[in-house]
Amino acid sequence: MPAGMILPLIIVLGVGTLGALVWLVLGTGDRGRRRLASLGAANVSAGESSVSGPSIRGDAVPALTQALQATPLWQDLQVQLIRAGWLLRPSEFLALCTGAGIGVTGIGWLVTKSLAQGLVFGAVCATIPYVMLKGRQQQRLKTLTSQVPDALDMLAGSLRSGCALLRAMQVIRTQMHPPVSEEFGRVVDEVSFGVAVEDALSNMVLRTGSYDLELIVAAIQTQLTVGGNLAEIFDSIGEMIRERVRLMGELQTATAEGRMSAGILLGMPFVMAFLINLISPGYLAPLFKEQLGLVLLGVGAVLMVIGTLVIRKLVDIDI
Repeated sequence: MPAGMILPLIIVLGVGTLGALVWLVLGTGDRGRRRLASLGAANVSAGESSVSGPSIRGDAVPALTQALQATPLWQDLQVQLIRAGWLLRPSEFLALCTGAGIGVTGIGWLVTKSLAQGLVFGAVCATIPYVMLKGRQQQRLKTLTSQVPDALDMLAGSLRSGCALLRAMQVIRTQMHPPVSEEFGRVVDEVSFGVAVEDALSNMVLRTGSYDLELIVAAIQTQLTVGGNLAEIFDSIGEMIRERVRLMGELQTATAEGRMSAGILLGMPFVMAFLINLISPGYLAPLFKEQLGLVLLGVGAVLMVIGTLVIRKLVDIDI
C-alpha cells in the first residue's frame, strides 16, 4: 500500500467506526429506555406476549464479544456499564474507545503533520468515553442516593398498610422515577423468575455500588432471618440517609474549589499545547522528536497524574 494512502485510510476507518457506534450512545440514556418502552407497548398492542417484549438489539462487534466473554475484563466492564445505566455491551464500549482513538489520531496527524502528536491526541481522546462512563456513574449514584429516603418512606408505608415486601417494591417500581424504580423493579423481576430474595437484593447492591442500598439490604436480610419490625427500621435508616445527604451537599460545596483546580491543572497543558501549535506550528516539535523532549513529556505526565491524585485524595471525604 502506498504511504500516501495510510493517513486517509486511518481517518476513514476511525470516522467510520465512530459513525457506526454513535447511535449506540444515543440509546444508552433515558431516550433509549423510552424507545424500548414504546417498542414493547407496540408489541403488546399488536397482540404479542408482553413477556417477549422488544427484540434484542444485535451485537455490533460479535467477534470482540466472543473474545472477551471469558475474561475478567468483560465482567468488570459489564458491572461498570450497568452502574452507569448505559445500554451497551462491554465489547461495544471498547470498540467505541478504539474508534475514537483511531479517528482522532488520523485527524491530529493530518492537522499537525506529526504522527507523534496525532498519537498523543488519539490516546487522550480514547479515554474520553471512560471518563464519561465514570461521570455518569457518579451522577446516577447521586440521583439514586437522593431518592432512597423517599423510597424507604414508601416501603415503610406499604408494609404498615399490610403489603408484602415484594409488593412494596412493586409500588416503588410504579410510583417513583429511575434509577431507584429500575433497581427495585429488577429485584421484583429476578424473584419472579425464581431467584431467591436474598440473592436478588445482593445483585442490586452489586449493580449500584450504593452504601445506602447496602444498609437497606442488610436490614431486609436480617429481618428475613430473625424477624423484627421492618417498617421502623426503614424509618431509622431513612432519617440517617437524609442527614448523610445533607452533609454530603455541604462537603461538595466546601471542596468545589479543589475539584475545579484539579480539572484545570489536568486540562490546561493539553489546551495550551494545542493553542501554541495552532499559533506557531512546529514550535513544540522538539518535545516529540528529541530524546530530551520525550523524557520531559513523560516526567510531566507522571507529575500531572500524581498531582491530580493528591488533590482528589484531599477533597475525597467519606461520610
